[in-house]
Amino acid sequence: MALTNTSTAAGGIGKTIGDAVIAFNHVNVMYPLVTVKQAARGSNSVQFSDWTKLTSANVTAATQATATTAVAITSAARTATISEHVIEADVSDLVLMGSGDNVDSNAGPALGNSVASKLDDDLVELGKSFSQTECGAGSSLALSHIFGSMRLDLAPFVRN
Repeated sequence: MALTNTSTAAGGIGKTIGDAVIAFNHVNVMYPLVTVKQAARGSNSVQFSDWTKLTSANVTAATQATATTAVAITSAARTATISEHVIEADVSDLVLMGSGDNVDSNAGPALGNSVASKLDDDLVELGKSFSQTECGAGSSLALSHIFGSMRLDLAPFVRN
């Protein structure tokens, strides 16, 4: 006859999920580079605004006698479709009682790390289709190229 104790597993589920979320937020590399938006309950997509990219050339010196020209800023709606991914770990009461480790505390970070890794992999794959360049081959390196590359690197991933 199997030994079962559901109260041990049920009591640890909240801590395991919490540990998984903390691990996900701590180890994820690509997550800070994307624009994140909460979907409405029951929705399978979210919309983002894509604004006109303005540069330093759009900023001009003001003079008293001359009127400045307004810059046209436009936006377009972009739709992101939500896809669901799942990870499941079965931890039996035999493991909980027979292990010398704290299985409840170790399972959460393991799950969170694997979910973070999956998100990183998916976002890197998506990024392969981007075609952002700052300067071409054979160009002399200028400070503006370094700043431009940093802007591309620090810009929200969804806008690239």
